[in-house]
This record gives sequence, structure tokens and C-alpha cells, in this order.
Amino acid sequence: MTLLPSQKLTISEFFVSLAAGLMLYLLPNDAKNQFESEGICIGFIFLVSFVIISVLFFITKRYEALGTALMTLSSLCLINLIISVISGVISRGNEYWPKLTEYNIISMFILWTVPFLFGVMIRLLTSEASDTNDSRRSFIRFISLSMGSLLIIYGMVLILRMIIPTAPDMQGVRTISFEPFAYIRECLDGSENGTIFRLIWNGIVFAPLTFYLSVLIPRFRIFHGIILGFILGIAIEGFQLLFNTETAYLDDVIIYIIGAVLGICIKYALNGLRYLLSQGKDPCMLTLEYIPVPKKNRGEAQVIED
Repeated sequence: MTLLPSQKLTISEFFVSLAAGLMLYLLPNDAKNQFESEGICIGFIFLVSFVIISVLFFITKRYEALGTALMTLSSLCLINLIISVISGVISRGNEYWPKLTEYNIISMFILWTVPFLFGVMIRLLTSEASDTNDSRRSFIRFISLSMGSLLIIYGMVLILRMIIPTAPDMQGVRTISFEPFAYIRECLDGSENGTIFRLIWNGIVFAPLTFYLSVLIPRFRIFHGIILGFILGIAIEGFQLLFNTETAYLDDVIIYIIGAVLGICIKYALNGLRYLLSQGKDPCMLTLEYIPVPKKNRGEAQVIED
């Protein structure tokens, strides 16, 4: 193998990737139009998105095609958000921002996760013979596009779910709870202040952020994730206490920290699995740094020719 840059997508492959991203974007609305149950809709989105990505990879056989589809998906979501806000401002309605339901959040999570995990699984199972410099560069571009897509979707979800819906009550009585596991019990009991979805949401809300940072910054460790989760958790609970949007819980900060560590552990687990499957020849799969194939593998073909 040479060290020349890997082949990029052709024009036809690029437009096929754009079409796949468009189909992913339309999936949630199509599912809603065909089925009444949200559970069936979620299953439909999962299965159809897997089929779309499988066909796309079968046609192009390149990782960056999956990343292009993901960037198309996130870009269309962002454009739709901007158009909704502009139309809301023009119409001078009371609500400029579109509402983000639990179905929307789960749908976006599946539509990003399925293509990403598909590409990662293909890379995990790549044999030594198929592990070339070209495929490694292709996978790095896929990771770069996937992380960009994740940042767009993650930012939209945070803004629409945690920042915009807040309703400040500066005159009300502020409450803070230091009782251990109080909020967790409320969520499990389905009380007015909490639901199981909110418990899960708080547990994973910072996982994408720390996963993104650990891929972008190789030296970003679990210790840094704990510090970041603590700082962001205190900031969110302080915001809730300052503007009296809801009760501030000590449990929330602990859950935020666990979620932040979870994102880094996912990266470590995937890298460790690839390390084992490649017998140490691919020690850091999820990275934006190019690591060439060991010279021993690259020189085998030259030895045979000689």
C-alpha cells in the first residue's frame, strides 16, 4: 500500500449518500403517518434505517458514505429548525421554537446511532487482509463526519429540551433537595416532578458530549469527564435554582457525572474490542489521528513479488 490519500467519494456515490440521508430524515414522519403506536414507529425507524445504511454501504463500500448520510440528516434537521423559527417570528406567534417530544429525541438518537454503530461494527470485524491504509483513512473521514453530525444534533436537542422550555419564576419559593436518591425515587414512581424518561435523559445527556471530546482529544480521560460532569451538573442545577424553573436535586449532579463517564467508557470499550480483534495491530480505532497499517502487513505483498 502507498501512503497516498485514499480515494474519495465519486459524484454518484456522493449523491447516493445524500439520498440516503434524506430518507433517514423523512423516516420519523413516515412512521407516524403509517402507525399509531410510537413503539411500533420506533421499531420501524430502527429496521428501515438499518436497511438504508446496509444498502448504502453495499453500493459504495466506503465508510465516508455513511458519514455523508449522517451529515445530510443533521443538516436537514438544522435547516428545518431554522425555517421553523423564522416562520414563527414572521407570524409573531407566542411560540417561536418547535417543541421536541420524547418521540423526536428517541428518533434522532436511533437515526444517528444506527449508521454510526454500523460503520464501527464493520471496522471492528475488518480482517487483517482488508485492513489497509486506504480503509483507515476512509474510516477517519467517517469518524470526522459522524462527530460533526453528532455535534449538530446534540446541540439542537440541548437547546430545545433543556434551555428553551424553561419558564422562570423569580417570585416563587426556591427548593433544593440534598436527600440521597430522592429524585430517583420520584422518577421511578412516576410523580409530577419526574418520569423514567427524565431519569434516563439525565443519565445520558452528557454522554454524547464526553464521547465527542474523547474522540476529538485523545488525552481526554475519565477524570476529565468526572470534572466536566460535575461542573455542568452544578451549572444546570444552579440555573434551575436561580430562575426557579424546578427543584434542584443533588441526585441530578451524581447522575450527570455518571453519564459523562459513560460516554468515555463507550469509547474505551470499542477501542479495546478492536485492539483484541486486530491482535494489537489497530490500538486506537476511534480517533481522528491517522495510524498507518504496520509495516509488516504492508511489506507482505512486496516479499511475495520478490
